[in-house]
Amino acid sequence: MTANAAPGFDRPLELIRRVHRRIEHRCALMGRLVEHLAERGCDADARATAGHIVRFFDEEVARHHEDEEREFYDAVVAAATAPDHDRVAALVARLRSEHGELQSLWAEALRPQLVAVQQGRQAWFGSAAIARCQSMYIEHTTRENEELLAIAEAHFTPAQMERLGRSMAARRGLPYP
Repeated sequence: MTANAAPGFDRPLELIRRVHRRIEHRCALMGRLVEHLAERGCDADARATAGHIVRFFDEEVARHHEDEEREFYDAVVAAATAPDHDRVAALVARLRSEHGELQSLWAEALRPQLVAVQQGRQAWFGSAAIARCQSMYIEHTTRENEELLAIAEAHFTPAQMERLGRSMAARRGLPYP
């Protein structure tokens, strides 16, 4: 395996971290798209970039949120030790709520504008929603990475890791290693 190879479903926590990095990258890409549109208009590069971002959020981010909400969050709460259990449960409740906020921001403010750019119907969109999306995702993924993934790494059994990885693979219609 090369250093740049993506982790497999047999390493689900690494996959979660990888998606977090990719989300942050796509948020930054939206910011660069705004600059591109201001400088060059809605050219072929802008349309292709907008399409790439739409597909990523519609497909990969949606499945990622399902991964977290269907298996990962509950497993982390169950794995949290007694002194931290209530704090972790409250954090998970907050993260679930943030998923809803992020989905609304995507569906109502960003996606329609990106689709318009993708179709060549719009040559500019505001950067305030992008900045909000980027800051919300960075805060959200930082909490998940620093707190939830740390608990999972410390307490998940090999069977729990396998169960999570198998669920993630199945959601994508892919085989588990």
